[in-house]
Amino acid sequence: MKISVIIPVYNTEKYLKECVESVLAQTYHNLEILLINDGATDSSPQICESYAKQDARIKLIHKENGGLSDTRNTGIKQCSGDYVLFLDSDDYWDDPKMVEKLADQMQQYPVDILNFRYKKYMEDTKQFISCLKSVEDIKQQEKDQILERLINEGLYISSACNKLISASFLKTNELYFEKGITSEDIDWCARMLIECGSIGYNNTEAYVYRQRSESITHTISYKNIYDLSNNVKKCVRFGQEIPKGTKFYELYHDFAAYQYGTLLLSNTLVDGDKDRIKAVMKEMKDYSWLLTYHVNPKIKLQYYVKKIVGYNNLVRFLKLYTKIKRY
Repeated sequence: MKISVIIPVYNTEKYLKECVESVLAQTYHNLEILLINDGATDSSPQICESYAKQDARIKLIHKENGGLSDTRNTGIKQCSGDYVLFLDSDDYWDDPKMVEKLADQMQQYPVDILNFRYKKYMEDTKQFISCLKSVEDIKQQEKDQILERLINEGLYISSACNKLISASFLKTNELYFEKGITSEDIDWCARMLIECGSIGYNNTEAYVYRQRSESITHTISYKNIYDLSNNVKKCVRFGQEIPKGTKFYELYHDFAAYQYGTLLLSNTLVDGDKDRIKAVMKEMKDYSWLLTYHVNPKIKLQYYVKKIVGYNNLVRFLKLYTKIKRY
């Protein structure tokens, strides 16, 4: 079983070696490692070329800058593996047996999507923070049974990097990332949820997501909110394909509700573009029914606040909550 590791590379010379070395250190050797240079302007292309000369498993692809989505799509189209892993070039894996653990479970209990855990590395404090709770591996059950456990435990998240995915599943269903947007993982994960026939979970926690020291308040902009609102709309539109009254309809909308709640919170972190942001949030009031799907505790809190004081006051409450939390 060959596994393709897709690594988009753009101006990450500071972190790229640690990223690639963490893949080369894996005990599972049947890998295809796609280093995709997305028009980097630093020394990243040279670092990639050096690694490509060292290991025949590494395939170096140079392309014009097109963004993360376009680069990941290039990897999906050009990979030759049976399964795909995504790894961002400023992140890394800290367990050399990670791929072996995932591959072992996939071989015994094959699924379209095998989810696993990740943690954050906070650059400013040099601390590691677990992001998903630890539960036993979830293997051979019906899709809805496993998905209910994943949703209830908060283990199916909108991230490409914590999933081992069947390459044929991605290509057959044309599951590519939308170009030119932020939060590109959200609608992609929603579409995967609808199309997949089977899903699983492995408790390994080896993916390290590097949280840069810059404050998140400096990185969230109007475009982030606009794109996030459009992703919520797409999730709702995709959900119309699912028969109402089914268990999957409920589970899918629990996932969509979490994205909606994230939008409401993210809105509180933008300081500029107040009029445009206000217009987006006014439009998104029509989607507040999503909060009725509140299996997640944070969404449940938003649901009850909205039920008691209304949507507009919920938004004000969240802004006050964020302001207090900052200080």
